[in-house]
Amino acid sequence: MRKAPAVFPLLLLVSALACADVRVRIIETDPPSPATLHHWEEFSVRIAYETDRPIRVWGEAYLAGNRVPSMTSGSPRYEPGTGEALFWFAFTTPARVDTIVVRAEDEKARVTAAQDDLSVNVTWTGQKPVARREKAAWVARLQADRDHRHREEAQAYANRPRPWWEPVLFMAAAWSIPLYFIVQIVVLWRWRGGWRIAAAVPAVPMLLVLGHAIFAFFAGSNIFPLFLFFTCLPALIYLVFLTVLRRLRRQPEHV
Repeated sequence: MRKAPAVFPLLLLVSALACADVRVRIIETDPPSPATLHHWEEFSVRIAYETDRPIRVWGEAYLAGNRVPSMTSGSPRYEPGTGEALFWFAFTTPARVDTIVVRAEDEKARVTAAQDDLSVNVTWTGQKPVARREKAAWVARLQADRDHRHREEAQAYANRPRPWWEPVLFMAAAWSIPLYFIVQIVVLWRWRGGWRIAAAVPAVPMLLVLGHAIFAFFAGSNIFPLFLFFTCLPALIYLVFLTVLRRLRRQPEHV
């Protein structure tokens, strides 16, 4: 029996107002509920969709009406028409889920156009499995379709006309990861007083970002440095600006 948890009325209202020509429906899951899974084992959801516009299909896991953050698959772009989509959830630590919510997001407007939910009883032990679990045949089929869509999107993105500054910004962001930590350590070691306090401003949040990257790496994520990629460059720019300001303040005034 399906039910919508109490935390979803706003989402249901947005879905109803968005468009009646977009529909999603949960067909089945792998493994069927109830189920017990282990470290990083996937709970896959087979979804039927019907849409008159490009959409992306997302899923969220809940327990007692509260969202449970999990490792999940991304969503490729689904063109107008009908078809099936795959979304999976996984945990590396003990967890429990009692509701799965699937929603179709208007790819252009970035609003929920339709959604469906399913009551489940799935538990993750957090322990590594002794043997690899055999997945349903439809999981492999939909996984291959999703990977194909992701490759097509990536190829289209790579072939688009690119402004001159984009590769420059990409290289700057990539090199900023090691440079930021080097500069941060140097200024905290050499500066004193108020300048050291000012230099420590980005250190705490960046340590949290670094900790997340380390956790994601050991959890097996292949995009573990993503947050570092986006945050190290602003932090490095801040320290460079602070260095320049400090040098200007220390220059003697000329009469």
